[in-house]
Amino acid sequence: MPSSMIDVFRAQLHSSIYWYKNNKWMFFSMFLWPYLLVGVMLGLGALVGNVSLFSKRVGVVDPAFYLLSASAVAMSSVGIVDAVAGFALYNRWLGTLNYIFLTPIREAKLMIAAGIPDSIITPLISVVAVAPAAFYFESIVGGLKLVIILLIMYMGMIPLVGLSVLAATALLFVREESNIISSITPFILLLSGVFYPVSVLPRALQVLSAYVPSKYVVDAAKLAAKYTSMPWGWVVLTLGILAGLGAIYNGVASYVVTKAEVAVKRKGVE
Repeated sequence: MPSSMIDVFRAQLHSSIYWYKNNKWMFFSMFLWPYLLVGVMLGLGALVGNVSLFSKRVGVVDPAFYLLSASAVAMSSVGIVDAVAGFALYNRWLGTLNYIFLTPIREAKLMIAAGIPDSIITPLISVVAVAPAAFYFESIVGGLKLVIILLIMYMGMIPLVGLSVLAATALLFVREESNIISSITPFILLLSGVFYPVSVLPRALQVLSAYVPSKYVVDAAKLAAKYTSMPWGWVVLTLGILAGLGAIYNGVASYVVTKAEVAVKRKGVE
C-alpha cells in the first residue's frame, strides 16, 4: 500500500516524541530558554540603557511580556525552519536522502508531512513555557492573549513551512547546505522585528518584511503587550494575510519541488 502524508506524519511524530524522551535535558531547556533570553536582554538593557526608553520606541506597555512573547515567536520560527529544511539536511548527512527520494510519496508532500509534527510541537512548547509569566503579569487576560498569539503562530506556520520547503529544495543542489539554514533563520528574525522595530531597517528590508510570516506574529505580541484586549479587526486581517502568504509560498514550493524532484532522481544527491 503506497505511503501517504498521514503515514509520514505519524512516523515523524513518533520520532519526535521519542527524541524528546531520550533528550530530557534538551526538552527541559526549551522551557528555560525564553526566561534566560529575556533576563539577559532586560539585565543588559537596565545596565547600559533604559528599559522605559525601549518600551517607548518599541511601542509596548509591558516590555517583559512582549520580550517573552517575542522569544517564543523566535524559538518557534527557528524550530519550524529547522524541522522542514533540516529534514533534508540531516538525511543528506546520514546518506539516506537518496533512498527517501525513491519512496512512492511525492517529495513536496514528504517534506511538508515530515516537518509538521515539530512545527506543531515547538510553538506549543514555546507558549506553554511563557504561560506562567503571562498569568503572573496579566492574570487570565495574559493567558487569553497567549492563546491568540498561538493561533496566529499556527497560521504563520503554514507559509513558513512553504518557505522552508524552498530552502530544503536549495539544499539538494548547494553543497554548503549548513550555511543556508544558519543564514536563513537570523534573516527571518531580522525581518520579523523580534527584538527591535522593523522601522529601523533600511527601506528595502522593511518592504521585504511584509512577506515574512513571523513578522505578523511579532506584531500580535506587540499588540498583546500594548492593549488590554486584542483588536479583533486586526487579528482577522492578519489571519487573512497569513492565509494568502501560505497559498503563495506553498504553491511556489510545490512547483519548485516537483521540478527539483525530476532533476534529483535523474542525477542523485551528492
